[in-house]
Amino acid sequence: ASPSSGFEQPVIGKSINMQIFVGERAYTVDADTSVETLKLMVENLEFVPSDLLCLSNGAALLEGGSLLANGVEEDDVLTMTLDAKGGMRGKWKKKRMRRLRRKRRKMRQRAR
Repeated sequence: ASPSSGFEQPVIGKSINMQIFVGERAYTVDADTSVETLKLMVENLEFVPSDLLCLSNGAALLEGGSLLANGVEEDDVLTMTLDAKGGMRGKWKKKRMRRLRRKRRKMRQRAR
């Protein structure tokens, strides 16, 4: 096969550039780019801390590894959400549970 035959030989180890969309912005990344690197790229443009950032592709949450390993393809739209801690403050939860326990005990006493 001569170089000008029109057939291109696949090169092993060549990076595949692809464009993906996170929120409103487009990012050009390699397929073997890690999720952490993408989060840092988003942090540089959106000013959102990368440790609070959660990226998801459809229903799948992007945890670790490369984008290709997580099933991200060309022109995919990734959803960006903030990982916010939920729940009650420990001290308040303890107080509330004690109050409810006391109330139940009182109701049981009245029912006798």
